[in-house]
Amino acid sequence: MAEFYPVYIYFGVVLLVTLAVLGSTALVPSNKSEPVKFLPYESGIQTQTRLQQERFPLRHYLVGLIFLVFDIEVIFLYPWAVISKSIGPFAFYEMSIFLVALLVGLAYVWRKKGLQWE
Repeated sequence: MAEFYPVYIYFGVVLLVTLAVLGSTALVPSNKSEPVKFLPYESGIQTQTRLQQERFPLRHYLVGLIFLVFDIEVIFLYPWAVISKSIGPFAFYEMSIFLVALLVGLAYVWRKKGLQWE
């Protein structure tokens, strides 16, 4: 139990800092309520004039999510490549299943035309 005292101290400091920040914002509130603060800001595009005309395309978010999925795939492939010889054939079959699942997802997105800009 004694070896966890630094962890308890750390959590105590984090709790104190969090409460201090929340308390300071409650004591000194911002009274500036400008209309610009409540406007949506999307990908660097000013929406003041565009807000009533058209919605921001959802396709940008979908492409970003697809990028994240394949980026995480690369993150998992690197450690696997480093230790694959020491694990043996199990590592090959395991990564094959992982890659097939990702390729099925890519085929689905491709079929639904999720990668095309309209």
